[in-house]
Amino acid sequence: MLNHPLFWTPEKRLSFLQDVSDRVELEDRENASELLDTLESTATMALNGKWDEKMEAAFINNIGHYRRYKFDSIRDLLRVIRNKSHHYRELPQEIKELLGSHPEGFESYFSRRFPKLLIEVYKVIYRYCREEESFRKYMDSNII
Repeated sequence: MLNHPLFWTPEKRLSFLQDVSDRVELEDRENASELLDTLESTATMALNGKWDEKMEAAFINNIGHYRRYKFDSIRDLLRVIRNKSHHYRELPQEIKELLGSHPEGFESYFSRRFPKLLIEVYKVIYRYCREEESFRKYMDSNII
């Protein structure tokens, strides 16, 4: 039971969300994707509203410089988490101070705002992707 996602280190939780983001980027919105549809169907539970409303204006302005996001989309939130994590060192100091140290503070920034995101995403990935090589390290057959 200690392999449950809530017992993972901040680094492993962040790594999992980034791996999920990489995986769902492969899913095409135009053609029906059961994985993406199921993931997005958990948005009400996982996000509890639009995700931009739970973040500071400075952070939303920063991410808006690079692309447009749908603030009710889990895939888009995961993309933000992945991109800002990968480019953490390049972020303005003001944004680094909002997010905290990487990976602990960074992961905590998102988990405090979206306490159900990790487990809701985990349940979907467990259902659809647990046999995929990139997710085996996160799976334990005793969890769900």
